Amino acid sequence: MKRIYITGCLLVLLAGALPVFAESNALTLEESIRLALTNNEQIQMAASGVTEAEWQVKKAKGEKSIKLDATHTTAKIGGQYWSVYHIDDVPSDYFINSLTATLPLYSGGRVENTLKQAQAGREISALALQNTGQEIAFQTIGAYYYLLSCRHMEQVRQEANEQLAGHLKQVEAQYAVGNVNRADVLRAEVELSDARQALVNAQNDTRKAVFALNKLMGVAIGQDTVIEDQFTYEQNDYQLPEAVSYALAHHPEQLIEAEAMEQARLGVELAKAGKRPDVSLDASYTTYDTKLDQFDTKQWMAGITAHLNVFDGQVTSAGVKAAEQKVEQARHHAGEVARTVELQVQSAFLDMKKAEQNMATNQTAVAKAVEDFKLSQLRYGVSLATNLDVMDAQVALTTAKTNYIRSIYEYNVSKSALERAMGKPVNLPEKEK
Repeated sequence: MKRIYITGCLLVLLAGALPVFAESNALTLEESIRLALTNNEQIQMAASGVTEAEWQVKKAKGEKSIKLDATHTTAKIGGQYWSVYHIDDVPSDYFINSLTATLPLYSGGRVENTLKQAQAGREISALALQNTGQEIAFQTIGAYYYLLSCRHMEQVRQEANEQLAGHLKQVEAQYAVGNVNRADVLRAEVELSDARQALVNAQNDTRKAVFALNKLMGVAIGQDTVIEDQFTYEQNDYQLPEAVSYALAHHPEQLIEAEAMEQARLGVELAKAGKRPDVSLDASYTTYDTKLDQFDTKQWMAGITAHLNVFDGQVTSAGVKAAEQKVEQARHHAGEVARTVELQVQSAFLDMKKAEQNMATNQTAVAKAVEDFKLSQLRYGVSLATNLDVMDAQVALTTAKTNYIRSIYEYNVSKSALERAMGKPVNLPEKEK
């Protein structure tokens, strides 16, 4: 009941205390994310990595297929070469055509494990693409809500200017009839000048926030992008233990580490292949003669070739030991990534809950600050409050609204950070898959 009451209060406050921007053809948050996932250069690079990995798999599969090599040799041969064949008239030209076929029969696991490593690499690339997509989506959400917070802050600064301008007129009226001294007028003018500068700064922040969002969406950075006002609070039911469990099972970096460990394990088997025989089926057909248009001498060969590394100075054994250490490195790195992911989930969850609590506190503060400012204006009009009382009340009102805007921004961003840390998937454009 308390959570429902807070939600209702926040929505009422949002409708009354903060402005709502309604503009046609404005981008929604979902549309902004879609643009970012379609156009962002990091996504394009990650997608290219997936395509590269697919070709690496095809390359590894090709190692299991038959190989055909065609060779042509044109040479001049002299000296005593021909005397072996009892030929007195030594020709200088010699031509050879050769076609060789090789089919691997057994490689000691080299070919098979190379293919498995390539397939694991393909999975890693696909996970890296999803991971990049999640990060770009998270950054876009942050940029979207930051732009909204800047727009709301700009409106708050505009309201402060209007309030202080109205107060200055009130002070000038009081000064005209001799109720206050010149110092009140000067102080009110200074406060209004400071408020105008704060408004200019807020407008500049808004413009830069547009540029930052445009960059993420992959559109022209300087264009005027308009977004919908989705600066709201939506309750969620995330629980910390479940969030941590989900992250450890679904975060792309966790899954990448599992594939990396498999690659390292396959690397050990690949290194051990150097201790096993390499067997292939070989066949060749060769023609050679002393004239280019005559190939009267022909030869063919077919058989099985086996190669075994008997001694290589412990090179293979050392390679196996090195590969085993890579497995250890991968295991420790996976553990570190798991701890980092858990820390990110815990931190984002706490930040989200903090912002949620602050919204309720700031909601009350804004309501009281509005009432206090109105009362101070009324009291000043009948000389029951000082000029400083009114300006302090206005500063408190601006501060309360600023804190409320910040808490809404922090809630939405920390909620997005929690989902990012959990590894919630994003829908990548079809052409990027």
